[in-house]
Amino acid sequence: MTALTPAAAAEWLKLRSIRSTWWFAGGALLTMLLVAVMEAEDTAGFLRRQGQPVEPVSSVLAAVEWVQLIFGAFGMLAVTGEYATRSIVVTLACTPSRTRLLLAKTAVVGAATLAAGGLIAALGVASSAPLLRKYWEFDLGQVTGRILAIAAYMALIAVLALGLGTLIRRSAGTLTVLFALLYVLPTGLQGFASSLNAEFLNTVADFTPGPAGERFMAGDMAFGLVLIAWAVAAVVTGAWVMRGRDA
Repeated sequence: MTALTPAAAAEWLKLRSIRSTWWFAGGALLTMLLVAVMEAEDTAGFLRRQGQPVEPVSSVLAAVEWVQLIFGAFGMLAVTGEYATRSIVVTLACTPSRTRLLLAKTAVVGAATLAAGGLIAALGVASSAPLLRKYWEFDLGQVTGRILAIAAYMALIAVLALGLGTLIRRSAGTLTVLFALLYVLPTGLQGFASSLNAEFLNTVADFTPGPAGERFMAGDMAFGLVLIAWAVAAVVTGAWVMRGRDA
């Protein structure tokens, strides 16, 4: 048994013992189902007029825009919640190595979000089936791959938020930075690219977490490496700052 294993077991025990974990899971599931069904209804109406096929995961991808913030908040609170209640002092007394502690949190949050994200995405596809089934081009392998990509994306967003939370320590500040990275930064870069006729800014925008995630979930696996780089950078920076300051 490695030194990381008991730390990860303790983090998993904390995670499944607090009510907020299940509130986040329920909120993510409800949001996914509502948005997927509403999007499927709109898409079905359009397809009735156009007669074009549609991917089974199309309505789920629309819901990810909302669900990613829920999982981001979940990952963030794994750290900022402890700083807010000062329980981080007890946690560090039990696991003095701050690097090991953050790695344990990263592993647990990432694994939990990957599993929950995959299940929720699959349920989103199932909920939109009654409306879109007659228009589907269903390929089990392709649909499974897209669901796994969605799950991986949400897990990486949760880990990114955890790293930002470690760096910033405050929930409000972390959510603000996460929202800016996912929405404001790419939109701003695209706006400047249009007004300044600077096409390279569109390329830069593609490598921010939100657009990179869209490309990844659409099947461009190379952008998965971009997302991993963002998540790793956030966790490594958070670990470096955490080691150098008091709890």
